[in-house]
Amino acid sequence: MSNYEVSTFKENGLTFIRLSGEGAYADICPERGGIVSAYRTLDRDVLYMSTETLFDRSKNVRGGIPVLFPMGGQLTDGSYQLNGKTYKMANHGLARTRPFTFVSSDADHDHAVLKLSFTSDDETLVSFPFNFKVILTYELAEGKLSIHQEIENHSDEAMPVYPGYHPYFGIKNKQLTIETTADQYLDYNDSKTKPFDGHINMAPLVEPVVFRDTSKRVTCNFDDSARLVIEKSPEYRYVVLWTEDGKDYVCVEPWTAKKDEYNSGEDLIYVPAGSSIQLSVKYYLEAAK
Repeated sequence: MSNYEVSTFKENGLTFIRLSGEGAYADICPERGGIVSAYRTLDRDVLYMSTETLFDRSKNVRGGIPVLFPMGGQLTDGSYQLNGKTYKMANHGLARTRPFTFVSSDADHDHAVLKLSFTSDDETLVSFPFNFKVILTYELAEGKLSIHQEIENHSDEAMPVYPGYHPYFGIKNKQLTIETTADQYLDYNDSKTKPFDGHINMAPLVEPVVFRDTSKRVTCNFDDSARLVIEKSPEYRYVVLWTEDGKDYVCVEPWTAKKDEYNSGEDLIYVPAGSSIQLSVKYYLEAAK
């Protein structure tokens, strides 16, 4: 078995850290919200990436695997109330527009690992009044990419979060066949709940759809001979699907709650004061049956 490696390279003013081994690799950019900017396995580029948005720091990146913390989605009027005070937060939270800090890396015969952190500061406290530290551990092993997330609450009260990820997969066929426990989905195009039989055509849809999934594993067609697999901890109770007309991608997004959760309060996760929680998700391809 070949050794795994961790290497670093620069491109257009950004630093990337590559985990590689056994013909697979994943690139992570700490300066762009800890985003996974590329992932290749089974001789396929798994992720879509708009390099124009990646290298323009004034733009949100369209592509890769953006990190959504402390929330995914949008808030009504871009705001929420907590303890009688109104706070404003941008779509998808705080992490994706801020730099992450390098913690450590390691590689051996079995895997390559990178650890980054994202910590609260005076700027984040304006939108989210909690002291926190998020530690992300990226692992490449057997061609599979895992992201382990530890959320530490350094505040004196329980901290509400509903994190997620926004992966852009290079799926060209938008007639999706999905293996999931869900038998219905919420269509944000008309705000109606509809029956789900495992098949959906995303091509004509402008807004996303979301379904509640109680399984540890979701699969979706990737190309003619491979399927995308997402393994996830039970906290990722929802899967969001979204695409854009004329773009060769479909986002298959593991979320812990639906959008606007800070206002609805139905599925919030509370990290106890002075404690932490751990979540994990794994992405890979497997041969289609």
